[in-house]
Amino acid sequence: MFDRYKVVKKIASGATGTVLLARGPDGSPVAIKTLTADAQSRKKPDTTTMNRRFMQTAKLLSKLRHPNIVRVYDCGEADGLAYVVMEYIAGYDVSYYLRGEAGLSLKESFRIVTRAAKGVAYAHRQGVIHRDIKPANIVYERQSGAVKVTDFGLSKTLATSWRPSTVIAGTPYYMAPEQVAGGPIDARADVYALGVTLFHLITGVVPFRADSMEALIHKIEHEEPPDILALRSDLGTVGVCLRAILDNVLQKRPQDRYQNCDEFIEDLVPCADVIVNSLT
Repeated sequence: MFDRYKVVKKIASGATGTVLLARGPDGSPVAIKTLTADAQSRKKPDTTTMNRRFMQTAKLLSKLRHPNIVRVYDCGEADGLAYVVMEYIAGYDVSYYLRGEAGLSLKESFRIVTRAAKGVAYAHRQGVIHRDIKPANIVYERQSGAVKVTDFGLSKTLATSWRPSTVIAGTPYYMAPEQVAGGPIDARADVYALGVTLFHLITGVVPFRADSMEALIHKIEHEEPPDILALRSDLGTVGVCLRAILDNVLQKRPQDRYQNCDEFIEDLVPCADVIVNSLT
């Protein structure tokens, strides 16, 4: 089906695509993500246009070379389905650690977000905005400490029109206020999403939860996030610098939060140093 690639097994599947483990021409492992027929059908009858945009984006991403971004090697069509061939990482996405008993230490949480932010910062400098930063789109290999942001930029090209509904999808929890409002967004929306991800990794919960999409949107746009020290009273000294970072990165107005990932990282690093010096 995929010409030069031999499929080994399915790794994961979701509403918009399936990820397969495969072997390349040289026998090395690669990951192949296909755009599902169901996802393509949402824009009937222009499936050809959707496939073309998918592959145009994949070709753009193949030029991104950063240790914290999953590499894109190839793309094409097979049996009418668009696919992209990516670097295979023998780890788990970060949501796995949030769901299971493995858990993440404070050091790991800072390491994951800091390294992911470095990858996102690099992509922003290349003119690429992710638009869907969340734990499920960050891969972490615990043994080596490798952190890779995946699905980078594809969401911008592939996302269909999103309207409020009573069904809560996973992604809106991490969206910036300007994004859930359907307004124009820039790199600062990714910065906000990284902040929500940090909050989630540290506390085990997202800042805003609700029983309906409308209620969730209202909270994201109008309510203040919980004080992290109220959720994690054991943070000690590191909690003070962490609260200051989150107070900034989760600001409602883009102009009031960090203006880029580099500013975010600049505050994350010394806060992480506090952990090394004061916590085990």
